[in-house]
Amino acid sequence: MKNGTGKLPGFLRNAASGGVLLSLVAAFGSSESIAERPAAADVTTVAGWTVSTLDEEGLDARQIAELADFLVGEPHRDFKGLAIARNGKLVYEGYFNGHDRDALVDIRSATKSLTSILAGVAIEEGLLDGVDTPMLPALWPEYAALEDAAQKKTIRLEDLLTMSSGLDADDDRPESPGSEDYFYESSDWLRFILGLPMIHSPGKHWAYASANTFLLGAMIEEAAGVTLASYAEDGLFDALGVTDYHWAESPKGRTVGQGNLSLRLVDMTKFGQLFLDHGQWAGEQLISKDWVQASIVGRYPVPWEHYDEYGYGWYLHTQAVHGRDLGYYFASGNGGNKIYVVPDERLVVAIQSEAYNTNYGQRRSLRVLTSVLEALPHD
Repeated sequence: MKNGTGKLPGFLRNAASGGVLLSLVAAFGSSESIAERPAAADVTTVAGWTVSTLDEEGLDARQIAELADFLVGEPHRDFKGLAIARNGKLVYEGYFNGHDRDALVDIRSATKSLTSILAGVAIEEGLLDGVDTPMLPALWPEYAALEDAAQKKTIRLEDLLTMSSGLDADDDRPESPGSEDYFYESSDWLRFILGLPMIHSPGKHWAYASANTFLLGAMIEEAAGVTLASYAEDGLFDALGVTDYHWAESPKGRTVGQGNLSLRLVDMTKFGQLFLDHGQWAGEQLISKDWVQASIVGRYPVPWEHYDEYGYGWYLHTQAVHGRDLGYYFASGNGGNKIYVVPDERLVVAIQSEAYNTNYGQRRSLRVLTSVLEALPHD
């Protein structure tokens, strides 16, 4: 496991002329400083990806070039990268504002979707019995005497996956005692969260709470006997070729399952492709097709604009583009970090953005996605 950023110049993969172009992007991203040069003719793979072009995979290269121009001229200097894959091939890889292929970006709460994937892996490996596995007391008998212990014994793994544990934890309500800002101040996050009062019956009410996904990650750790990061690295990450990453830890050394995983853009995009291909990568079945399908079923409505429902750690939304409705699911993190998957179009769009704790970061990522969707073939 490595931590750090690469020292190579940033590269922008663009297929505007139907061939692969690599464009050098200066640190400040000014349009005057972009110099293009043809890639080697034998470049057919990048970081485990098969390479193609926008034109060959049916995307309007001129519209994507216009999108790149917008991102270069955008006044904020915290947009870092855009990757587009279609039909299982990497067709666009763009880096901005000093970013490059080897640099890591903290994708914040988009990590939650990846922790959900690991829960599916643990179930398939027999480490967890299934989504009905109880949180208490099977894994943490020493916590069975906590407040509301009887009701907490009914919290299942599925309730953590779907943000419906019933704990008084809501990151959208600053007054909630389980808001992430409060447990981050604790020296023992697990004890702090498990000590929260119950305000709903498990499985009845959705509330966005990082506490739920931290508990989910802790369940996987207890079942596997290693940290969540080690479990990911030895199985899923290794199979995907994810070798350069950094995943933060709690004060007690538990992996931060709810966020703070830093990845390269090309690796981040692989998780979207993994789901698009029903759990397969490079011909190998890494997670079950059934788990993928279960994860992207909307189970609770989400009361936010441009978010419709929540599944097992993934959001679902439908957007009108060129007079038709396109459904997609996505991982979402602070700052505008996204992994969008559009099944009907065999499309994955990954965005890295460090516009943390701003409103414009999320709006900008939606604009980027919309521009890519508008570049798809249409009547």
